[in-house]
Amino acid sequence: MNSFRRSRSSSDLATAPLVGMILAIVLATIPLQERVPVWVLVAFGVSCIVRLALNRPGARLPSLPFKIILFALGIGGVAVTYGTALGIEPGFSILIVLVSLKVIEANGSRDFHVLALLGFFLVLCDLFFSQDLIRWLYVAAIVLLLLATMVRFHRGAGNYPRAAGLAVMLLLETLPLAALLFVFFPRFYGGFRFQFSQSLLNTGGMSEELSPGSVSSLALNDEIAFRADFPDGHMPPISAMYWRGGVLWHGDGLKWNVGPALPRERRPGQLTGPSVWQRISLQPHGALWLFALDRPASDVRGAVYLPGSVLQSRRAITSRFRYEVVSKPDNHELFLPGDQRLAALQLPPHVAPQVQALVDTWKANHADPRHIIESARRFFRREHFVYTLKPGAYSEAHGLEEFLFERHQGFCEHYAATFATLMRLAGIPSRIVIGYHGGEYNSLGKYVIVRQADSHAWCEVWLKDAGWLRIDPTDLIAPDRLTSNLAAYLETRAAQTDPEVAQRSLTATGWREIQHEMQLVWDSINYQWDLRVLNFDEEAQHNFLFALGLNTASWAEIFIWIFVAVAVFVATLSFWLRRPRAKADRVGRGYARFCAALARAGLHREPWEGPQYFGARAAQRFPEQAPIIEHVSALYIDLRYRAGPPAPQPFLKAVRRLPRFKAPSEK
Repeated sequence: MNSFRRSRSSSDLATAPLVGMILAIVLATIPLQERVPVWVLVAFGVSCIVRLALNRPGARLPSLPFKIILFALGIGGVAVTYGTALGIEPGFSILIVLVSLKVIEANGSRDFHVLALLGFFLVLCDLFFSQDLIRWLYVAAIVLLLLATMVRFHRGAGNYPRAAGLAVMLLLETLPLAALLFVFFPRFYGGFRFQFSQSLLNTGGMSEELSPGSVSSLALNDEIAFRADFPDGHMPPISAMYWRGGVLWHGDGLKWNVGPALPRERRPGQLTGPSVWQRISLQPHGALWLFALDRPASDVRGAVYLPGSVLQSRRAITSRFRYEVVSKPDNHELFLPGDQRLAALQLPPHVAPQVQALVDTWKANHADPRHIIESARRFFRREHFVYTLKPGAYSEAHGLEEFLFERHQGFCEHYAATFATLMRLAGIPSRIVIGYHGGEYNSLGKYVIVRQADSHAWCEVWLKDAGWLRIDPTDLIAPDRLTSNLAAYLETRAAQTDPEVAQRSLTATGWREIQHEMQLVWDSINYQWDLRVLNFDEEAQHNFLFALGLNTASWAEIFIWIFVAVAVFVATLSFWLRRPRAKADRVGRGYARFCAALARAGLHREPWEGPQYFGARAAQRFPEQAPIIEHVSALYIDLRYRAGPPAPQPFLKAVRRLPRFKAPSEK
């Protein structure tokens, strides 16, 4: 019993497999670093270093009481950090604490296997936060390292390259079975995506309120909001892409929000014009917004229509969501529901006299709403307004008149909110639409990338004979902004005012273009991964089965075929693995060729005959070829039984030059 205790308290693991296992677990933990506190990561790193330091003859592993104390300190630290032991972040912290303790006490085959299982579990957890292709490749590399480490551990001798080669062979052997299950296993809507709760998302982008700075704060955010491709190839110009996200009905000067709920619309108003078919891959944002080109005109699974031709998901977008929608750009509604008219004409509670006087001037000169709209457009052109990311703060009580008559500086939210308010003061129904404008076309993948920096707000006004018309005040102030992305617009404007900036921009253009093209290539590959693999959902599977002619088969029949295919695959693989394998022995194959040549002449080697006796018998049987037979036999015996045998080339050369042996009866 004492010897058993001594063996368990001292290190009993080979260093190479232990280093490989700890390295794999460390790599699996790196993507989780943002989910756990720093002290947990430090404790994990210290435990790995301590275990490696103790993996030497004579070193003793920590005792049971010491490990109990470490466990209590770890769990207590998590409880103090989060105030609770429940939740995803506390759960991951506790998991890494437990992994740290297991690393310290790992000693023996059973503990090593437990560490491998923990490594596989941590790798799976990595995919719950990101499923981009780069993350899948990273996870695949860790899985390969874990398998190679297990092979290295069980085979004892050998090196990691050989162990990695065997691990690759194991993965390749299971690949057909995995592909079969991937294609035929019943799928659900949403594809091969899974993600933890919304609380873990870094939500950003649009909100249900518009205020000074709400859009400009996203202007330099390069994160992708969504990607869109056009399956039928009919893509409108980038400058004409207005991605509708939400409609704001309640305004108070420069601040707007959705306002009280209005009755839902099953479909938008009477839409005409050419159809634009979009397939959109939306990044998780934690809200309900769905986006489509003006204006969505088709049903979307899991979504509803809100007043204002707005699509909204029935549940929060907490993982990448893919949907298809058809839009029609022309709106010819001839009837505006009373509740919407009332909401679109609601005035702000406080209006400055000079703002009202400005609108009254337009109304006095022109009673026609179209002329009033044109007067407002001329006002924005004439007063030299400035389109800028940093207009400064506006007061809540007098922001509108300060913007209109004093500072004349703002971003798209300032202009959209101001224009919509002025229209309501003129008695013209108006509302604000928030979403995105434009995007970047990826010519390799033939899709459009829309980023948070493309966030935009514009105005819509109601005319009795035309319905809702889009008025984008940004087009009046900075028309170049709508024909290029914001970064290019700001760079061009800076270069026009500062020669130094222009020179630096010219110098860096070449490298930036190369870098950008590489990013687009990678984004295209990643998009295809998302489209072909992660988005292989119920509908895609049905289309695939239809192409195979199995669309009429029941799932019971498909399961039977899957079972038969798996059984055949497993049987074939088992037969192949158990087949007799001839060693790569050139000398043995050469001697077998020598024996076969004699057998064709009528002299068969008996199973009990050694090479010396058989050579003597063959020389006696074929006296004319006796020198050749004796020479070949002597070379073979020398190669097989001599210590430090010579090179096999002379023997192999002699075998290749064997004559045709003739029996005495053939002479």
